[in-house]
Amino acid sequence: MRLRRTVQVISWLALAATIAPSVAYLAGLMTMVSMKWAMLAATAVWFTAAPLWMGRAKAAPPE
Repeated sequence: MRLRRTVQVISWLALAATIAPSVAYLAGLMTMVSMKWAMLAATAVWFTAAPLWMGRAKAAPPE
């Protein structure tokens, strides 16, 4: 259960990190090239982490 929660947090942070560079670019804080690389890295992390917990049944609590 702890691993599932950790992977969930990582995937949610990666999803937020996918959006943040575009906002930083619009604010003039990043260049287009660095925005694209940051979004690519965050997307790769999200696609790695999300399948590990999405669509799986929660484990039954130990008795």
